[in-house]
Amino acid sequence: MHALVILCSLVVATWAQGSTPNIVDYLTSRRYTQIVSLLKTAGLTDTLKGDGPFTVFAPSDRAFRNLDAAVLGSLQNDTAKLAAVLKYHVVSGIHKAADINYNELQLDSLQGSKIRMNHYLSVGGLTAEGQRIISPDHVVSNGVVHLMNGVMMPPSGTVVDIVSNDGELTTLLAAVQKAGLTNFLQDQHPITVFAPTDKAFADLGSDVVGALINNPTLLTSILKYHVIPGTLYKAGYHSTSLDTFEEADRIRLHRFIFSYEVDDGTLDKVELSALNGVVHKIDKVLIPSSLSDQVKALTAGATTTTP
Repeated sequence: MHALVILCSLVVATWAQGSTPNIVDYLTSRRYTQIVSLLKTAGLTDTLKGDGPFTVFAPSDRAFRNLDAAVLGSLQNDTAKLAAVLKYHVVSGIHKAADINYNELQLDSLQGSKIRMNHYLSVGGLTAEGQRIISPDHVVSNGVVHLMNGVMMPPSGTVVDIVSNDGELTTLLAAVQKAGLTNFLQDQHPITVFAPTDKAFADLGSDVVGALINNPTLLTSILKYHVIPGTLYKAGYHSTSLDTFEEADRIRLHRFIFSYEVDDGTLDKVELSALNGVVHKIDKVLIPSSLSDQVKALTAGATTTTP
């Protein structure tokens, strides 16, 4: 009789385990066809059908469609790169939403880079590397799956590295170097940088930009006004004002239906994750109110200077 009870228990346990899908089968059942196809291409299907346990941040098909076509194409044509990106969406162990619902918590991905978690109370959103988790805590036989609305890319360096490697931020890079802020931007962690493009500086006028470059004290204050403590992705964006490293002024954020603004500047569509924060390219050089008279004086000097 005792043996019969044990046998029945084993049968029930086996049936229960078999009734719960693994990660890949669960994603297939949810019709997350793109990530399932890419996992197969990258040779990761068997891994995510294995014992684990794993925590998977799974982008929807729409998330992959929203990727730049060139980026998606490069992933599909480079198996090693594709595998690295997909492994960046996987963490060893089981991490439910209650365990990761903390600002700036970092998880070690299978790819090796850390995934930054943020919980934005103001908008009620939990994000992984800036991508919103839209449906958390789907428990499967070998872990847990969090469904998300974006694809995460492993950070490739600090905010300084991102500025240095972006062809639209060459003037900003020169300004940062002239102001002696390179180490500051590398060492601060975490930070959000609103990065004026070359065109944004050009709109100030070459004479004004030249005058700022030759006034490191004023330049430093203006550049620090473009940096806020903490990592603010668009998923946590809302209309408010925040302290900056310039200290005398608060920067104003505006969230509209289809756009994101900071003071009178508009954020670029793409946000760039860094090891120590995030970079948003913007179309204006932001001038704090406490320094506007000094900048106007530079403008007046530029316009009254004769050849």
